[in-house]
Amino acid sequence: MRNFILLPPDPSRRQLLRCSLAVAGCLATAPLMAQTRLTLYIRENRNEAGQMLPLRDEIRRLLDLFEQKLALQFEIERYPYPRLYEKTRNHEGMAFGVSAGRSHPNLILSEPFLSNQVWLVVRSDAVFSFRGIEDLRGKTVGVVRGSGYGDEFEAQRNKLFKVEEDVSSHTARLRKLISHRMDVMLFGDFHTRAEEVSQFLHQLIVAEKSSGLSPGEDFVVLDKPLLIDELCFAASPRYEDWIRRINTVIQTTRRNGELNRAIFPHRKAN
Repeated sequence: MRNFILLPPDPSRRQLLRCSLAVAGCLATAPLMAQTRLTLYIRENRNEAGQMLPLRDEIRRLLDLFEQKLALQFEIERYPYPRLYEKTRNHEGMAFGVSAGRSHPNLILSEPFLSNQVWLVVRSDAVFSFRGIEDLRGKTVGVVRGSGYGDEFEAQRNKLFKVEEDVSSHTARLRKLISHRMDVMLFGDFHTRAEEVSQFLHQLIVAEKSSGLSPGEDFVVLDKPLLIDELCFAASPRYEDWIRRINTVIQTTRRNGELNRAIFPHRKAN
């Protein structure tokens, strides 16, 4: 019979084992940790002084909902649309609020999660009946530089009507409308009722005291929007798995009503 002598464990080996297990644990959890943050590009909106305006409450609530459901945190960066698309195509992050009605080469889109109504705002002394693009004949239409308003509008730009391009400051554009420098101001908004849009614009005037506009300025939001634009997330194919996860969240929260409540928390369900 052989005799075996049990030696005490080598402290150096024990320490090496502990280090190996610790490294293995870090490697195992590294992909999960990397997925907890995701860069998200959102179009910037600035006032006349060039200061970045905060995200609207509706957008913040939507982002909170997606962060909760996806178990991640968005790192938000804001740019004009051309720069936003460039960075998205370069696989640097995902874009938020991209139009489903426009062509986006080399990008994949999620399902629409929000409708953006493009409303026509006019002076109260220049109200007209709007039924289609032909009703803009001969008018000067104010748009946000870099934004799109559908194929039909783009085909008639500076042909059927004249286009006045502006920065994204809503109050600056309203002032141009009131001072007769444009006949129609196109305004994209999530509200689906003209009276809600009018109320929101009047609130902007009150909030931005340096706008040069007085509360109660006389403008009208026409009842029929120019178009309804469906908004999506967009990303390069590298983020295809994230797009699939986002689609699942959109489908689930649309069915159970969470998506609509995030946008309009005070609106009563029909």
